[in-house]
Amino acid sequence: MGQDRQTDNSSVNSKVILIAMPWVIFLLFMQVFNENVFSLVTPKIAEDFAITPGTVSWVVTIGGLILGVGGAIYAALSDSISFRKLFVFGVVTFVAGSLLGFIVQGSFVLVVLARAIQCMGAAVIPGCFIVLVRRYAPKEQQPLYLGYGTAMYQLSAGIGHIIGGYVAKYFSWTFSFLLPLVVLITLPVFLKYLPDETGKKGKLDIIGAIILTVLSTVLILAVTRKDMVIGLIGLVILAFFILYSKKRTDPILDLSVFRIKTYTPLLLVSILIYCVQSAFFFIFPFFIRDVYSAGIEVIGLMFVPANFGAFISGMLAGKITNKIGKLKAFYVGTSIVLAGMLMFGIFLGMNIIYMWIALALFGIGYTIIYSGFYTSFTGLLPDDRVGISMSVYNLITKIILSLFVALVGILISQDTLDFKLLPVPEGLKHVHLYSNVCLLFSLMLVVGMVLFEVFYGRKERQRLASETIVEQEAV
Repeated sequence: MGQDRQTDNSSVNSKVILIAMPWVIFLLFMQVFNENVFSLVTPKIAEDFAITPGTVSWVVTIGGLILGVGGAIYAALSDSISFRKLFVFGVVTFVAGSLLGFIVQGSFVLVVLARAIQCMGAAVIPGCFIVLVRRYAPKEQQPLYLGYGTAMYQLSAGIGHIIGGYVAKYFSWTFSFLLPLVVLITLPVFLKYLPDETGKKGKLDIIGAIILTVLSTVLILAVTRKDMVIGLIGLVILAFFILYSKKRTDPILDLSVFRIKTYTPLLLVSILIYCVQSAFFFIFPFFIRDVYSAGIEVIGLMFVPANFGAFISGMLAGKITNKIGKLKAFYVGTSIVLAGMLMFGIFLGMNIIYMWIALALFGIGYTIIYSGFYTSFTGLLPDDRVGISMSVYNLITKIILSLFVALVGILISQDTLDFKLLPVPEGLKHVHLYSNVCLLFSLMLVVGMVLFEVFYGRKERQRLASETIVEQEAV
């Protein structure tokens, strides 16, 4: 009987990896594609509704917020509800929000609401993709699938920027809501091949999810409106949420995961590294438009070599990680991103070819980071805590990333950093502001690398060295 069960499990794994996983990666492609389309068309949305970058950032930040809360819910539910049910629900909700957005295109508030519903469906990918790989892919193949995932991220980002630019220029940004309808083709595959097995029974903390969503929305509102009273209300809600979570046996934000060794430092590293990525992709269309007077379709084309180069590096990222090790992969990737970001800060306003090169370095670096970092991070997690650990991870990172994008939206809407620090060309609109923001991002990357080395890299090398000595002595 035990052998039969083992054979059945092996069969399920084979079906997931060989048949369902490419379609899961396609859904990841469409989720990222959708985010990049809306990131690119935000200047057009701002023009149509006559609103500031800080206000229009809600189109992006509400997506990040819902992807965070929704991803946490999906990841937590993956311990008790089958991947088949979760992915089917996610696809249907993704499509429903997209249709709603096209229908209510005349109201900015309703557009933001539609984006929230759309992202609640799309959140099944950030919530379940890594958990699915961790649970069903053989250990030696996990870096490969993570590499394929980040390759699709870059490919979809490139295509998203191209299509987003041309849709906004020749049609209307509102047609961006219709593009995700293609994900309906994944439903037959998910219904047939994704595993329908369930784990332990558990209750979803709906009340906690609602409180957390309200808390995140209030905090973003406080940042975008620069309102101290709203900020204080947010702190009160935060205190209430912490007390509420401590009293529940199954809170949506399970603080017990922070007892896992090195979990907190690596979470902080991830926040620093990926805040840079999220905020930079938000401001890039603005500073290329302001400094170089480029149209939105030109900005979209600028992503083509960067994203397709990153697609190739992403396809190789798993092999690179297996060959040089997860630590070196992280350091190499972060160093490449840092080089690109410094190029943005130093050469901004000069020949635009520098911006093309810097963007390519930026994208390629993140594909290498992804495989190295997540192989390190998920390797820390006990098998029975993967779902809840990634739930908390998605929740915290997405909320903080959304807040950071809102903060950067405010930052580029005013003159706080608009002073000369580097000898960039004079007379260009906000050139000093954008250059200084890029330098701030560079500093964040350096801090992330230092924290990774201090709290994880050094100890991991010592552990690997000890294992090598033991193996040599055994021989």
